[in-house]
Amino acid sequence: MSLKWGIIGTGSIAHTFATGLKAAKRGELVAIGSRAKESAVKFGAQYGVPDDKCYATYAELFNDPSVDIVYISTPHPQHCEVSIQAAQSKKNILVEKPFAMNEAEATRILAAAKENDVFLMEAYMYRCHPQTCKIVELVHNGSIGDVKMIKANFAFDGRPLGASSRLWRNELGGGAIMDIGGYPMSFARLIAGAATNSGFANPTEIKAVGHVQADTQVDEWTTASLAFGEKISAQLFTAIFADLDSCIEVLGSKGSIKAPNLWRPDLPAMAPMKIELTEYGKEPQVVAFDLPEPDLYAIEADAVADAVFQGAKECKYMTWEDSMGQIRAIDKWRKEIGLIYSADK
Repeated sequence: MSLKWGIIGTGSIAHTFATGLKAAKRGELVAIGSRAKESAVKFGAQYGVPDDKCYATYAELFNDPSVDIVYISTPHPQHCEVSIQAAQSKKNILVEKPFAMNEAEATRILAAAKENDVFLMEAYMYRCHPQTCKIVELVHNGSIGDVKMIKANFAFDGRPLGASSRLWRNELGGGAIMDIGGYPMSFARLIAGAATNSGFANPTEIKAVGHVQADTQVDEWTTASLAFGEKISAQLFTAIFADLDSCIEVLGSKGSIKAPNLWRPDLPAMAPMKIELTEYGKEPQVVAFDLPEPDLYAIEADAVADAVFQGAKECKYMTWEDSMGQIRAIDKWRKEIGLIYSADK
């Protein structure tokens, strides 16, 4: 069986996901929804979608009975209302991260999914990847002993995109935390959960500093210190002013795990895809893991298809409660540095 996808939005991440669908084993792109017919047709032409399935409004796509599931790739502030409309149209949903602008919006999305009995997942694609699964396995199996500290970074240079880019516009949910800071946060929560024999854990305390630009009112960079009870801490860093180290490291009582490219292992230009396991006092060892499909987004699409065809309403890689814990943590991080959006007012 093949899951029939409609894509909402025609930005860069929509292209990345559409390319991934070409490699997916259980998914195919059948429709495009945009704010204009011209942009929908232009997008569809690149992926073999006929003109009559390239819609000038999102509502037209939601009304297409051939679409099983929608991938929502609109700017962040639109995620809430578009997701609710999709749920009310009885469409299954994969919504690009962040799930919503804040906890209040996320609560509304989840309520709509439950009321309309549809599948819903927040698209943290790296969570589905075998590299991430192997790291979770190593932690869960005690390969580094008791987890003490989690370090996670994600930074890139967003300045060449220019001031008109959504990345630098508060009204479009721009800034480091909302664009990429969720990755380190979600990873810290994932590993703290693996260390405590649960799917995820929520931080008991968050302290942060950062720089919110006076003119753009978005965060250029920020660091956060997290506590998961008394025994596990995390240090997170995210920035959009330079291409910087974006590695993760998990420090335990017996050793450490390091991966230089967890977020986009499909892009070797960022860093090599590998896991280094080090027992203290010994040389690092590279840990092998199976990678049957190299396309990160194809892996995500197939994970979604597996869940949907099993009749599940959520995916084991990013459950509803995980997403709710994630948005609460992001809200706290933003509050620490004074990052405010219109949805918060």
